[in-house]
Amino acid sequence: MKKHWNFIVRAVDLLLILAVLWQYQQVALVRADAVTARQKEIDEANAWNTSVLQAQQAAEEAEAESGLKDGTYEGTGLGFGDDITVQITISGGQMTDITVLKHDGEDKPYYTQALTMLDKMLTAQTGDVDLVSGATLTCEGLRDAVQDALGKAAA
Repeated sequence: MKKHWNFIVRAVDLLLILAVLWQYQQVALVRADAVTARQKEIDEANAWNTSVLQAQQAAEEAEAESGLKDGTYEGTGLGFGDDITVQITISGGQMTDITVLKHDGEDKPYYTQALTMLDKMLTAQTGDVDLVSGATLTCEGLRDAVQDALGKAAA
């Protein structure tokens, strides 16, 4: 019986050691998965940071090339009836928006015709575009206002 008892004790010891090793292996696998997941998060964050830095560099280079500083600028030009005031938005060194703030004294039909110039100005990235026939004075006021604002953005 003592011989069998010794065998049973050794078998139980061996089973306990195997159970502990198996549990240790499971913990190691969970930790390895956690490390892999964390490394993936770090890699994604680094990739995002790199793309943000590249976008910032591109915007700074575009700004340097165009000579226009990012921001919003107002400009004024003399229209048909009174001053026309516009606000331009510069982003990444490019003119991205033109908003007319004041156009008192402009005849509505001529003013409406002249507004078609704004898209042309954004496309050309300049206020120096062809005027709309029939609305010359209003167009000149808009052109001068945009050129005035661009001058402030370049300063």
